Amino acid sequence: MYEWQLDDLYSSYESEAFQQDLASLAGFKDEMAVLTLEDTIESVKAVIDVKERLYITARRLSAFISLNLSTKATDEESTNYQNVLSNRLNQLTKLQAQTNRFLGDITVDTSQDPELADYDFYLKEMKKHHQYLLSDEVEEALSKIGRSAGQAWSSLQGFLTSQAETDFRGENKTLSELRNLAYAKEADVRREAYQVELALYDQLKDPIAFSLNNIKSQVLDVSEMRGYSSPLEQTLIQSRMSEETLDALLTAIKESLPTFRRYLKHKARVLGHKDGLPFYDLFAPMGESSQTFTVEETKTYLVDKFSQFAPDLAEMTAAFYEKNYMDFYPRKGKRGGAFCANLPFISQSRIMLNFDGTLNNVLTIAHELGHAYHGTKIQSHRPLNWSYSMPVAETASTFNEAILINHLLAEAATDDEKVAVIEQYLQDVTQIIVDIYSRYLFETAVFDKRQASFMFAPQLADLMLNAQKEAYGDGLDENTLHPYMWINKSHYYSSGLSFYNFPYAFGGLFSRGLYERYLREPENFVEQYGELLTKTTVASVEETAAVMDIDVTNVDFWRMALQGIDDYVDQFIELTSH
Repeated sequence: MYEWQLDDLYSSYESEAFQQDLASLAGFKDEMAVLTLEDTIESVKAVIDVKERLYITARRLSAFISLNLSTKATDEESTNYQNVLSNRLNQLTKLQAQTNRFLGDITVDTSQDPELADYDFYLKEMKKHHQYLLSDEVEEALSKIGRSAGQAWSSLQGFLTSQAETDFRGENKTLSELRNLAYAKEADVRREAYQVELALYDQLKDPIAFSLNNIKSQVLDVSEMRGYSSPLEQTLIQSRMSEETLDALLTAIKESLPTFRRYLKHKARVLGHKDGLPFYDLFAPMGESSQTFTVEETKTYLVDKFSQFAPDLAEMTAAFYEKNYMDFYPRKGKRGGAFCANLPFISQSRIMLNFDGTLNNVLTIAHELGHAYHGTKIQSHRPLNWSYSMPVAETASTFNEAILINHLLAEAATDDEKVAVIEQYLQDVTQIIVDIYSRYLFETAVFDKRQASFMFAPQLADLMLNAQKEAYGDGLDENTLHPYMWINKSHYYSSGLSFYNFPYAFGGLFSRGLYERYLREPENFVEQYGELLTKTTVASVEETAAVMDIDVTNVDFWRMALQGIDDYVDQFIELTSH
């Protein structure tokens, strides 16, 4: 019961449903090849119909394969089918490019047609992206090359990090298990686990450095070919987010860094360090409420807390446990971290975790359930409107964390319990603001350097250390930073998705601003919140925020969202200064 079931997708690779869907891809090729691409409503409808059916089939097949691989990285059958699916989808690339170009070129008014009105935003986006499309032949070539280029390098990083294990105090530990020890109560365990983790990364650094270099090189080349000024511009356009919004967000973050450094330096002093906090103590638990949870206890706790905010969120949470939609425990071959995969074509989601029973893990489950809740709000859209952009992707997840933290603080009966909760909150917000800023700085530097030279592992380590120093400042001990954090974060290893860092800061602060609104004006908030989440797939970031009269291009909104952190730091210092 602690591993997810994927039967609602397919019962197996040998199942009739999987094999039929895989075989149907050839039929889509024949069907798309004879489409009449004329500037008429009828032609647009025919193209949309084919694209909808292909999208559902491809996403279902891809989800089954990728979810299997995320928990069994070396599974030969999954790897083989991943290659088969990639080959068959690549055969459709040229036809997909042709239909995308057609939809970007149309002049016929589709807004008055009842069947196409739902796709008004989608069609406008197609027109916007039209200018970045290359010829059909080049698009096809890029897709085919991608299998043995960016996708292959990404697979190498995932394979090496999921398989890596080493001895720790007489037991074999995977990287995920070692990283979980950063939350251990014993200082010597945290420090030793950090040292062993770095030694393990040292064995992996060279091949993964090649992965990162070649992925970023591919991104730079393709971005330039398409006519983007930079990978960052490409990401912002893909994110439906303006540069003005990003600038406002980053301005507020940089202004807030002294607050976080004040927290980190005080935590360092409490733990007996003189020169800032060592990286291995970033997640050191404090207070006496370092309670642990069984899987069953997390269900009871989360259902109770979420029911006080939105009954449908609580019902969905219970269903995830009862229907085995989550994969809980770390094991060899399972990737690190946690994620939620929305599966709107079956009105479900799946969550992968590396659960160890800590309070931080409960917050992680809440975070991923937020993604799943977001999924319930967008699955009523038509298929081509199922995808939300990166920045708004983290809204519901971090909002769920805010709900939980508020309850935990209210329930804290002693100062020690309050310290534990406040420190947990400050840990998390430090990650989504300060550490995410360091990741943004690192990726920016990598793209800049990669234009002129290849970066070997020591150079990448230096870039990571420089980024951490700039973001954390004197809050961390510069002699015990984490030079190999670039190996661990899978977000760097995608040729189709760059800068998956600032969206976490956006989502964390945007949801914090929303939560402050909820506390002040709870009436009708849940309904408006649901409308906002539903809007995320059919609007820009700025238009989505406007649903609740928020201007995300204004730095004052982000400053407001950050204001309360000072108060938490003050409370933390006061409670731990005895």
